[in-house]
Amino acid sequence: MGTPNDQAVLQAIFNPDSPFGDIVGLDLGEEAEKEVDEGALEDLERELALSGGRGRTARQGFVQRGLVARLQGRDDDARRDFERAARLGSPFARRQLVLLNPYAALCNRMLADVMGQLRRPRDER
Repeated sequence: MGTPNDQAVLQAIFNPDSPFGDIVGLDLGEEAEKEVDEGALEDLERELALSGGRGRTARQGFVQRGLVARLQGRDDDARRDFERAARLGSPFARRQLVLLNPYAALCNRMLADVMGQLRRPRDER
């Protein structure tokens, strides 16, 4: 039948007089997303338990669990998982740790600004 978002679009097209807040079934999509997230976390916990926290499987599990935590706004949990994945050799987790570090983000921004200024011709300054 389509996603709840698709149904909301069709509702707005075929019933343009209905208020935006009264879209039938739109809240059910949020509940379904929450159930999917919970199911994914359960699967990741089982994967990490079976792997013993070692190997490529654990590395990928920590990365994925960190991404879910970051999506849910739990940056401290995400940072812990990315640190464990980075120790297991994940370059993606290392990059995520840099992005989660506000000081590193500020330094990267300042460095990008300086490099941009150096690349411009002198007459534009």
